[in-house]
This record gives sequence, C-alpha cells and structure tokens, in this order.
Amino acid sequence: MSRANSSPNLPAYARTALAAVAVGLAAALGNGLLWRLSQFGQHPYPVLPFALIVLFGLLFTGLLVDLTTGRVSRHALGVLAAALAAGAAAALALPFAEPRYALAPVVAAAAAALLRFSAPRRAVMLGAMAVYVSCTLLANYTFDSFLPVGGFFLLNVGTLFFGVTFTQRDRVHGFGRRAVYAMILAAAVANVALSSHLGTPLRYVAVSFLSIVLSETTDTEIYQRLIHRRWITPVASSNAVSAPMDTLIFTFLAFLGQDFATPRWFVQVIATDIVVKYASSMVAATRMLDLPKALARRAASIDAP
Repeated sequence: MSRANSSPNLPAYARTALAAVAVGLAAALGNGLLWRLSQFGQHPYPVLPFALIVLFGLLFTGLLVDLTTGRVSRHALGVLAAALAAGAAAALALPFAEPRYALAPVVAAAAAALLRFSAPRRAVMLGAMAVYVSCTLLANYTFDSFLPVGGFFLLNVGTLFFGVTFTQRDRVHGFGRRAVYAMILAAAVANVALSSHLGTPLRYVAVSFLSIVLSETTDTEIYQRLIHRRWITPVASSNAVSAPMDTLIFTFLAFLGQDFATPRWFVQVIATDIVVKYASSMVAATRMLDLPKALARRAASIDAP
C-alpha cells in the first residue's frame, strides 16, 4: 500500500477525531446531569454508583463504533484514544466533574475497541445492541424519578433513554428479526439480574421484564411485517402500539397502590410518557431513514484486520 493510500484524509480524519473528543467529553460530563436527574427520585443517590457510570459509558459505544468503522486499525485506535483522553482529562481536571466519571469514557472506548477488532463484520450491530441494553438498564435505574415539565406534565427520567432505544432497535431491525429478539432477551435478562443484585423489590423486577418483553415483541412483529415499505410506515405503526403499551403496563403495574399514585398523577405520567416516547421515536426515524441497511452493508464490507 502506498504512503498516500495508507494515510487518512487529514481534514476528514480531523473531523472524526474531533467528533470522538466530543463523544468522550459527553461520556464523562454527562454523568453530572444524570446524577442531578436522579435527585428527583423517591430515593436519590448521594453519589452516582459505579454501575451507573459503567452503563452510561456503554451508552456511547455505538457512536465510537460508527466513527471507527471503515478505518484501518491504527486510525481506529487513534479515534478511540482521542475519545478516551478527552473524557478522562475532563473528569479528572474540571472542578464540576468527579474523578470517578473518567470510568465512563474508558468503558466506551474499551467496548468499542473490543467490538471493532474482535468482530469487525458485526461491530455495528453489536454496538447498537450494547447501547440498547444499557439504555434499558439506565431507564430502570431512574424509573421512580419524575421531572416536573410545564406545570402539568410529569416526565419519568427513564423515558429520556427510550428515545435512544428506538434508534438502536430500528438499526438492529436491519439485521433481521433474530437479531432483534436476541437483543430483547439480553435486555430483559440483564434487567432482572441487575435489579436482583441491587435488591429491587420483586414487583418492579417482574413488571420491568414483562413490559420489555411484551412491548418490544409487539414492536418487532409489526416492524418486521412492514419493513419493506417506506421507512415511515414501520416506524410509525410499530411505535404507535409499543410506546403506549410499554407505558401503560409499567406505570400501572409498578405504581398502582402507592401513596403518591393518584388518578391525576397517573394521567400526568402516562400522557407525558406516551408523547415523549412517540415524538422521540419519530424524530430519530426522520434522521435515520435507511441507516440500518446502509450500516449493515458497510459493516459487511469490512475485512477483518
């Protein structure tokens, strides 16, 4: 390979490196925002648990996989190193961050490297799966945190992560029904395992498992039956059913009988959740268009290093 072909296009590579720096900073500093949002819960965290920081780091794995896909090994390593260095430096140096936040960019870069170099042909799919699973776990970590919005609406903090799960699930749809079901099962099992480890009451463990399996299975079957139609049809149709199903199952079964769960409270939470979930899924879809198939083709063209 000639020197000209072995060097990256510098302007494009510089943009990619800057994007990786932004990802690293977001992975580190976003923990502060996550901690503040958790303070709206029934049992706020005095500090952000290490497990939550690890999961937050995994949230950025897919982005780093995308940034390294199609690049030769040493250039991919440079991109990952830029993300790791920027995030770790920010967490260790900035006064409003905490040293423990450096764990998030380390996890993001390490997970992306593992996928990029051990399974290059499936890295995009596995990266999307990792983000999806981490989002469902983060959502359950904050399931009892409710953020007042506009006086009437109450936004479950966990709902904020569902906008990300919609994008990742739709990406995995491009790899087939079997891949989607493997991801759903992994998310459900991981939620049960983590909840049990944390001592979460059995009621919430069972409700979480049930809502994930039922709503995501419904979404998958509707989406796969309509996948060959124009992109808006499967996205709008599947989410029109799965978003309210997930909200209704989880909200009623998890909180019915609690002192704070008045009829007005249920209306506030359910209305907000359905609107936010459906709106975020449509926003994500309009940005993605045919991205799942394009990424699948791109990933399939990569030769193992």
